[in-house]
Amino acid sequence: MRLLWSVLFSQILAVVTAQRSPISLDIISGAPSQGQSNVQLTSSTLGFDAPKTLPINGSSFDWWYFDVVSEDLDYSLVLVFFAATANGLWKGLPELPASVWVDGQISAPDGPAHNFIADSNDLIVMTMANGSSGTLNGTGWGWAGLPDMSYYELIIDDPEAGVQGTVTFESTTPAQFPCASITAPGEQSFILGSAPFGWANALPDANANVDVVINGTRIKFSGAGYHDKNWGPSAVGTVVKSWYWGHARLGPLVVVWFDVISPDGSEHVSSYVSRNSEVLTASCSNMTVRATGANSTWPPVRGTGAPGGFHISASVEGEGQLEIDVKHKTLLTADPDVTIYRWTGSVSGGFGNGTTWTGPALYEMFAF
Repeated sequence: MRLLWSVLFSQILAVVTAQRSPISLDIISGAPSQGQSNVQLTSSTLGFDAPKTLPINGSSFDWWYFDVVSEDLDYSLVLVFFAATANGLWKGLPELPASVWVDGQISAPDGPAHNFIADSNDLIVMTMANGSSGTLNGTGWGWAGLPDMSYYELIIDDPEAGVQGTVTFESTTPAQFPCASITAPGEQSFILGSAPFGWANALPDANANVDVVINGTRIKFSGAGYHDKNWGPSAVGTVVKSWYWGHARLGPLVVVWFDVISPDGSEHVSSYVSRNSEVLTASCSNMTVRATGANSTWPPVRGTGAPGGFHISASVEGEGQLEIDVKHKTLLTADPDVTIYRWTGSVSGGFGNGTTWTGPALYEMFAF
């Protein structure tokens, strides 16, 4: 399995050489810095998926998030590479000896979810043009992305944890800033909200394939893939108070929603809808996301229970009002003490013209 790393990086380097793409290398130490973190919150020409918080200290954070949900909702995978201490994130996390680590979960219909965690002395991230590749040194966990972010791959080779395999992502739609598509001209802000909470959505949707072996049992499925990253200069709860976030396939549409409450109480939203790789809307307006059913009080606060579902309403120029209902299938993560919930579920809805679509979704509610 470890041979795959060298083969994949050789292929990426061949692309980089052919395209003459610039390369940068960051070694993020597992020992938190005692100094101040430098945080990038506006875009540059390249480096969309690069580290944005350097160095990591006792309260700053940076992470790379990946997930896949199968079309039938029976399978899912969530994998997050963190550069942060527990103090930089939220309560309820394990106290690890290092501040660079990976947290993963794979769910299948025939048993309980498989959970994994590993830490390292350093996280090595190579950025080529806009794409990034990283390895959690010495653990067998990492990711690799092409310079144009059209393809990513997770490679897992951790015999001690009993898991080995690959997850591939082929992008279906352009990347997203909080308030614009990556195709928008000029400098863009990475900030979502009124505080320095950074977000970059490299893969709003991807055709994903999971092929892993866990303690001798093979789990193989395909579905809707996704990859983004978040970061900030101080603990998460100091730059955002709550969020509703998720991504879905709704018939021919790709939909991503991110509704946050900033520390000053103001609401901010990022709305993304595309169809057949064409972005219909990518903005910080014209969308509302609300919980439905039980525990639907808005805004959510720490201690709010899990809602019955969600409703999303988005105005899409030239198409009309998009109305979507989100219904839970599987609760993947729950910590009611901190108000952290993650689900897979189904979406249904449309533009009100008589056509209703359905599809899979993976989504969250956090409150700090």
